Amino acid sequence: MSEPKIIKGIKIPPEEAEKMDRSRMGVSLTGTPATEVEGQWEGWGYTQCPWCGHIGRSWVSNERYLWYTCGACGRAFRA
Repeated sequence: MSEPKIIKGIKIPPEEAEKMDRSRMGVSLTGTPATEVEGQWEGWGYTQCPWCGHIGRSWVSNERYLWYTCGACGRAFRA
């Protein structure tokens, strides 16, 4: 099995994040997925927070999400 691709995030300054559309924000989740949803990984990927280095699961879609919030430190980033 190949290593998963990790998308490295780009920092968004807090003052810019305050003005961004929260309906276009994804969340980089911590933990592992529940076993009953393992087959539903089509849009899921890994993103790395540029602020704290946390690698989390995120629904990766440029059409749906334009930015993310880290599930560990809560700071904003693009991925």
